[in-house]
Amino acid sequence: MIKNRQFYARMRSIGVCLALAAVLMLSCSFVFAGGSADEGEAAADMSIEDFSDKTIGVQTGSIFDKMIAEVMPDAKIAYFSTFTDEINALKAKKIDGICGTESTIRELMKQNGDISLTKDSMGEFGTCFLFPKNEKGEVLVGQMDAFITGLEESGELAHLHEVWTGKDESLKVIDDYSSFPADNGTLKFVTEGTFPPYDYFADNELVGYEVDLAVRFCKEYGYGIDLIDMNFDALMPAIQSGKCDFGASGIAATEERKENAYFSVPDYYEQIKIAYLNESSSKGGIIASIKSSFNKTFIQESRYKLFIQGILTTILITVCSVILGTLLGFLLYLWCRRGGFIANKVTAFCVWLVQGLPVIVLLMLLYYVVLGKVSISGMWVSVIGFTLVFAAAVYSMILAGVRAVDDGQTEASYALGFTDRETFFGIILPQAAQHFMPMYKSEIVSLIKATAVVGYIAVQDLTKMGDIVRSRTYEAFFPLVAVAVIYFVISAILTAIVSRITLSVDPEKRSEAKVLKGVKTDD
Repeated sequence: MIKNRQFYARMRSIGVCLALAAVLMLSCSFVFAGGSADEGEAAADMSIEDFSDKTIGVQTGSIFDKMIAEVMPDAKIAYFSTFTDEINALKAKKIDGICGTESTIRELMKQNGDISLTKDSMGEFGTCFLFPKNEKGEVLVGQMDAFITGLEESGELAHLHEVWTGKDESLKVIDDYSSFPADNGTLKFVTEGTFPPYDYFADNELVGYEVDLAVRFCKEYGYGIDLIDMNFDALMPAIQSGKCDFGASGIAATEERKENAYFSVPDYYEQIKIAYLNESSSKGGIIASIKSSFNKTFIQESRYKLFIQGILTTILITVCSVILGTLLGFLLYLWCRRGGFIANKVTAFCVWLVQGLPVIVLLMLLYYVVLGKVSISGMWVSVIGFTLVFAAAVYSMILAGVRAVDDGQTEASYALGFTDRETFFGIILPQAAQHFMPMYKSEIVSLIKATAVVGYIAVQDLTKMGDIVRSRTYEAFFPLVAVAVIYFVISAILTAIVSRITLSVDPEKRSEAKVLKGVKTDD
């Protein structure tokens, strides 16, 4: 009865928190839909000079910060992980403008009537494909150069760019690359899928100008192709390590970058301009804004499927890591429990090493270095990495929990004739569990939150899917709040399950029959 009451109490708590999350979502909707002011509107037809002392957003890893420093040395630069984050910061008036390519900003303007483009530019650069600096990369870059040159001479290259920057969505079609014969093997193409019109998601598929070129290239030269979506600042490591065969994401070839990768001839020359808000007054009522944002976030292009896919990936990584990590951590403790000096020192060093590394660094080391030459997906690399992290935590928890049990318990058990195994599993471990189970539940919550970084190694988890949706809607609150609520629900459900297990092994909650099982008593 006590167990049931505690379990149902936890489930009611989850329900209450979900209701609070819904209220939070509506509150955020109100703020973003109706909280903008009319003052400080940017003037129309602004030029680059108007931003000489303003704060300008750039994407980390791009060349825009250097160009701004050269053209406008007094301007302040704000760095963002994605182009989508820049847009959200611009709308929230955290920055005055964002620096980007003209094609990308015009795509942004199609969905945002309150954003304009400077009439002049800071310069131009050619977008290129990049390849690893190895024998295979040298062959591929030669083939790509010939391919792009041929398209340019025939006029097809300019036509393709017009198609992907145009308004006719019916023309934006990628060949079915799953049916390619792949006589010369399969190439892994990596890009960031939040960069329209070059590389983005539409109808839950990775498409875009550069994706189209990559697919056409592979078809021309008899390759199969595997499309991989990854964070922009992880593209170069993926290429350098040879984990991927080629990549693109509106990337410019600089002398410094050429030291680490091969670059193709440019497939298009882009003007670099600044986007800014031309108005700040909200249009329509709050309810209309909420409905529109909800529709764009979940209904349009069936984007709810992206969230479902992200949820399943996050749960799979979490559950596998918790189960394998618990098993590995427990086995490590058993190995060290009666082990010698070497066993304890080796284990202590490994635990110290895993716990001392930031999770993202550990994952990237596993993905690019330790398992760099192994054909294994980023998701299973994530499982391996988080298994190590959780195992280190479990080992430390069990060690602390067992030490909290009085030594007299062990001595009394031996005196009663229990074996060492019976003493540990039947008497010491159940008592120790009461000490470390609260930490165990907290560690599960921490693990779930830590999985948000797996996008750096090409895993499309819940956070990454939220980023993809934001890159299509250019709105922050519904995708972000939805992701936050989902993470909370997953955490609450898993901790509720662990709490249920904790109650079942609690010595104080065991029945008399279970306690006296195997013990002779007088009737």
